Parts: sequence; structure tokens; C-alpha cells
Amino acid sequence: MFGVLLPIAYGGELDNDYNPANMKAQASREAIAGWFIAQDQGTAASYEPQNTQKLFRLVGRGHGEWLHKNAKVSIEKIRQSSTTSNPYGTFSVVVRDIRDTDNKVVVLERFDNCSLDPKSPSYIGRKIGTQFVQWDATNKMLKTYGDYPNKSKYFYVELDGDVEAGATDATLVPFGYYGPPRPASVTGITGSEIGAINTSFVLDGRQFIGGDRNGVFDGIKASNTPLFSGSVLDVSGLSLPDDPTVNCLSGSLLFPSSSIRVSASDGGLRDPTNAYFGFSTTRSPSSTRPDASVADFHRLPYANFPDDPTTGAFLTKGINAWSYIFSLDDIETSGSAYYYNSGSRKAEASVTSASYTDILDAGYNRFTVPFWGGADGFDITRPDPLYNAFMSSTSTEDDNYVYHTWRRAVDTVTDPEMIDMNLLTAPGLTQESLTEHMIDICEERADAMALIDLPDVYIPPHEQYYSDKSSRIGTNPDQAALTLKDRRIDSSYGTTFYPWVQTRDENTGQLVWIPPTVAILGVLGSSEAKTDVWFAPAGFNRGGLTDGAAGIPVVNVSERLTSKSRDTLYEYNINPIASFPSSGIVLFGQKTLQERQSALDRVNVRRLVIYLKKQISILSTQILFEQNVQATWNRFKGLVEPFLANVKTRFGITDYRLILDESTTTPDLIDQNIMYAKIMIKPARAIEFIAIDFVILNTGASFDD
Repeated sequence: MFGVLLPIAYGGELDNDYNPANMKAQASREAIAGWFIAQDQGTAASYEPQNTQKLFRLVGRGHGEWLHKNAKVSIEKIRQSSTTSNPYGTFSVVVRDIRDTDNKVVVLERFDNCSLDPKSPSYIGRKIGTQFVQWDATNKMLKTYGDYPNKSKYFYVELDGDVEAGATDATLVPFGYYGPPRPASVTGITGSEIGAINTSFVLDGRQFIGGDRNGVFDGIKASNTPLFSGSVLDVSGLSLPDDPTVNCLSGSLLFPSSSIRVSASDGGLRDPTNAYFGFSTTRSPSSTRPDASVADFHRLPYANFPDDPTTGAFLTKGINAWSYIFSLDDIETSGSAYYYNSGSRKAEASVTSASYTDILDAGYNRFTVPFWGGADGFDITRPDPLYNAFMSSTSTEDDNYVYHTWRRAVDTVTDPEMIDMNLLTAPGLTQESLTEHMIDICEERADAMALIDLPDVYIPPHEQYYSDKSSRIGTNPDQAALTLKDRRIDSSYGTTFYPWVQTRDENTGQLVWIPPTVAILGVLGSSEAKTDVWFAPAGFNRGGLTDGAAGIPVVNVSERLTSKSRDTLYEYNINPIASFPSSGIVLFGQKTLQERQSALDRVNVRRLVIYLKKQISILSTQILFEQNVQATWNRFKGLVEPFLANVKTRFGITDYRLILDESTTTPDLIDQNIMYAKIMIKPARAIEFIAIDFVILNTGASFDD
């Protein structure tokens, strides 16, 4: 036997749009399991599985490749109706770990007693969910479609139109499925004798030559380029024709597909009715060990592959729309043994030749289905497919997939009514126009702060590899300060930090360098949990990274800052992360990126105002659409004033005033259906500098003097 690795492409072109080897061209998409088909309702002799009724398929929810690599789905407990009042049958949908076996099932999620009856509380669409989200590029927002909210964290249900309308036969139940697509077989591979000592074969118009007259290959070549060497094919003993133009060898290249369970007794199950027919993940029929490579069969064939290949031509650009169609209608029995034999129903030899209920009554009421076609849309040749170095200052959404991905991710949180948040960060993202876009989004929302990372503070290996670790330190504090100054961001809705920090991966024990925003996000969370949102998230009480304020162990900094460096950074609105020999690593600043001096140039004050706005906005909904009269104004003041008083007692503000009367809500505003209230606050300030005078007195002097 011999093996060879060759790139796969349609039409022999390695750089076209239908080339599975060109992974850079694949857009992100969800994995699916489908279509599930019903039992055959026609005569057995005329059975064609592709003509049976499609019922539904399962579509992933934001998992990309992960779903088809890690999960599979089983249909089990298929039951026909047992009452005359309700003709619909029931079944269970079970999400399983792809690495489990039928001998040891690992359930990730399950939905029991599902039905195809649209009017039933057990309707599969209602039990699992049919909603999905799509990006509206025009309005820059995510839109939700579908009737039923999602109950599964892995997928949603896409129903056939007739099933959704209740227009199909009520006795239909899931009985099989369309297998994943696969490359079409290559036929017409021919071999011929060339001259007295060479033998060749032709594949896709290319001639491969090598070997001797006895057929022992010792070096096959294509276009005079060695592919492999050694004795790889022995055809000695064959009677080769004297005419070198006569083909003496022929064959086909059949692309593999995932395995299907053949016999209910495979794997030595004590109870054969516990066998799941359909997709099998074991190494061999008799094995009980999973095959880790099964997911490789289910990758997306190429970019822009049809979303539903079963609705078009069976063969599309060298890809078969399905590798097989499995159905319980093709289960045979011999004595007490039950096994799968494709075509057995058409041959009138299957268990269901008389009635579909016969196989269910025998206890064989389950099968397993793979997910296929998930893609993350990333360049898999890069350690980090979203690395900053791939973008430039002139990159746009239209000419750079990394920029496009980051920009869309940020744009998804634009609408405050869609996403409720008070902090926004993208750790490791340093492309200047994108980080500034994050700040713009927060300023437009007016209810969140952006934590941004600065470029080239530390250069991790996935951005650019340096064998000399000292070269990984990019800008120094002075350079970082001047670069930020030149950007002229000037917004209290953004803040940044310097330098990177090192943490310990709790799973592997390895030391890992991480952007400062990772640790600071933890500091803000722990500070709010210990005290309140308006307390400064810095200093030794609430900003001690060594003491666990970040929520993760922080053991080092990429650059130890001097007192002068800290002052320089803070002067230019960069919050230093300092390392002290006796006190450990601590966040030593809380400035926003606002250039002018005011209360809002501090993080705790900006977060206080965001908190007040959001909470008062929630309180104000209680009087929305009420009459714009004095009684309603008094009701509003009765809601807000106790809230402000409570914040004052908790040291968020030192004083406040709420004005809501004829001076604020004037008659012309009333005519415009507006109630206008004015709230003035004095935020409590944090102590950032301590000044102490020491006066030395003579021994006999009095302190009162």
C-alpha cells in the first residue's frame, strides 16, 4: 500500500473560488445537521430516499467550526401516536459529545417529547427555538428573526415550510437524514505502458510516469518532478500488452465519508436496541473507542458553498450535495440481528416493508446525525487570525478581513436598547482607528466606558516573533505618552493603561503575557463588588493586582516603571501599572482620556455619572406617557430624590439638587410632550495626592504657638 498527499481543487486550478485548500477565502458560517427526513409513505419498491418529506434541520448559533468538531445530535425515543385524538408522534433531540460512543453516551443537552404539531406546546420549534440573528449592514445592527426564543445554546430549528404550516401528514416522524456533502469521485484513471521500461497513469489530464517493465515502481514522476520513491506498486505477473498506447490499468478515486453503523450488535452492546444507527464515531465497527478524525470529513468544502446543497443540482463544482441519505427504512433483520443495508427497502427486504411502525415496535427507534460545514472565516495559517500587524492605518472594512471583523464586532454593541453594558474592551486590539471607534461608540451611547490598549507596548509572538525577548518591548513610556498625545482623543468615555502584565494560566501553569485591559476589567469588577462603582478602581485597597484585584494572578509587568515614568504617563492620561518591591503590582492611576481638567477626567466620576444616568432612566420609565402635570412631576421627584440621597450616604456625591417645575418644564415644552428635569450633583473626589507639612520645633516650644 502507498499514500500520497495532494491538494484538492475543482478543475485542476489551485487558486479558484472552489478550492478547499484555499482556506483564506472561506467566510464564517454556522454548522448544520440536516435535513431530517420522514419515513417513506409510498410503496417499498418505488422508494427513493431523496423523495421523502424533509422535516427540519438544526443550524448552529455562533459556534462556527467548533460545533461540527465537538458535537453530534441524536434522535431517539421515536414513537408513533398512541391515541386517536392526536395523530402526531413524538421524539427526543439529544446533543452529544462527538467523542462519546453508544456504549458510553455523554449528553450535552436534550429536549424530550418533541412533536411536529405546530399547535402543540411540545412543538419542536417552540421547545428548541427558531430565532436566529443576522447582521444588517445598512443599519449597522443585528436583527433577530424567527418566532420562538432559543432554548438550546447550540442550535436553532429551521423547519420545512410545509411542516411549519401544519400541511404535512400528522403521522410523520424523523426517520433519517441527509449526510454531509463530499467531493465527487474521480473516474477514468488509466494506466499504460510507455516504452520498454516505463509505466504511467493519467489523472485529470496529467501523466505520471515511472517504474520498470515488470511494473515495480521505483520513482513516480509528474512533469519530471519526483513525488515519492521506493517500491510502491507491484504488478509483476500481469501480461502487459506490447502496444504502449493500450491502457493496461484503470481505476477510480473515491473520496471517503464518515462511517455509518452497520449492525446493532457493533461495539458489543448488551442491549442491541440501545444502538444508534446512522453516524458512527468509533474507530471500527467492533471498536468502543472514538475516532478523533471523524470531524475532518465535515469541513466546509469551499468558500460560498450553497447553504442548502440539497435544493439544487446533486453535483456542484465537483462536490456531491450529500454523501449518503440514511433512513431507518433501510434496516434489515436476519433472525434476531438488525443491520443497515442501503437499498433494502427498495428491494422490499427491510423491516419497514409492511409498515414503518414495525421497526419502532422492535425497539430500534434512534439514530445519530453529524454536524457539518462550520467555518470561522479566519486565515488558519496565522497563529492569531485577528492580529494587528495585518492591518494598516489605511485599512477599511472593504479591503481587510481583520479590520472588517473587528469593526463589525464593535458595531454590534452600538444600540443601547439591544445590548446593556457599562464597559467595552477588546483586549489586544491596538489599531488606532478601531480603538477610537470603540470610544466613539461609548460616547454616542453615553452609558459605557471603553478600555483600550496602546500599540507596540509589548509585541507578542503572534504579532511578530523575536528570538531576543528584549526586542518584544516596543515603545517606552515617553514614546507611548507622546504618541497618545498626537492622537488627540479627548474623551471621558475612554481610558488606557501601561504596560502589559504577566499571569499564570491556571489550566497549564504556564506564564502568559496579556494586555493590561484584561487585568483592569477584573479590577473594575472587583472594585465595584467590594464598594461601589464610584470608588476609584486604583491604589492598594482596590487596585492591588498582586493581591487578586484583577480576578486572575498577576505576577509581573513587561516594564518596571520609575517614579518619573509614572508621572509622565499620568500627565498624558495613561494610567500606570506600577510594581513596588514591598507592595507588589498595583494600578496606580484612574484618568480618563479627557484632555481638559474637570471632574470627568477621572474614571470613578465618569462611571458615577453613567450609573446615575442609567438608574434614573430606569426610574423615569414609571412615569412615561403619564400626564405632564404637577402631580406627575412630584411623583418623579419622589422616585429620584430618595435614590440620590442614598448615593450621597454611600459617598458617591457630596450634594445634589433636583429642579422640576415651571422654570424647567415650560409651557412650550409641555406642548411638545416633554418633561424637563435638571439634576445637579457634586461628585465625591478621590484622593490621588497627599500633602503633609512637617514643622520642627524646639524642645520647649508649645504646639499652640
